[in-house]
Amino acid sequence: MRLILCVNIALGLGAFFLPFNASGSETPMPDAAAPSRAPIEKIAEGKFRIGNAILEKTSATLRIPARVNMNKGMIELVACASGGKLHESIFLAHIEPYHLHLALLLMGLKPKGGVQFQGDATTPEGDRVVVFVEYQNTRRRVEDYIWDLQAKQPMERTEWVFAGSKFINGEYGAQLTRTLMTTYHDPYTIIDNPLPTGADDEVYEVNTRLVPPVGTTVTLVIQPARAVARQGGMK
Repeated sequence: MRLILCVNIALGLGAFFLPFNASGSETPMPDAAAPSRAPIEKIAEGKFRIGNAILEKTSATLRIPARVNMNKGMIELVACASGGKLHESIFLAHIEPYHLHLALLLMGLKPKGGVQFQGDATTPEGDRVVVFVEYQNTRRRVEDYIWDLQAKQPMERTEWVFAGSKFINGEYGAQLTRTLMTTYHDPYTIIDNPLPTGADDEVYEVNTRLVPPVGTTVTLVIQPARAVARQGGMK
């Protein structure tokens, strides 16, 4: 039996009317030419599918299927959705931007924004998250996959900001630009870099020493920074 789940997002995303599938069946991966209309499902106690992502409320963990999009070159994005800035993004995440925003809200996180234009030196504001990459039964901080050209070492580990996206003519900007997570400040990203390097688009490139081949399947794991701290630190 299919019910209709109405999710009202008070922070300006409007109302999403998404089918609720009580059977817990698998959701297909999205086609790049046809954005996912996947349902929100409760698939176990405290566990939900939001589009193609899995939200575990008890551990405050969001898992997003993704693949390696670049294994060399300069970057401005950590991840984008299909149709996004693939020429400067390490990962292609199989999630709709509004699903990511919704999942972060459901984890109790709040965005505040702050960045007005690309490269704005303003520090983005919002609740903080820690991002990991799971690959071949290992989990590493996402910063390890990013090379800092100035420091000549992997990116400084940080708590990323759930800034939320600005709107474009009344439409959710991240959904239009397909931008999910950036190293270079962007008003239309959902998760932004809080470090001063976020105002410079010539600081980061792919860490070729670590990033696996293009097309490799990985999982992006997002947790509230406070939850990571409770679970034993930021490693």
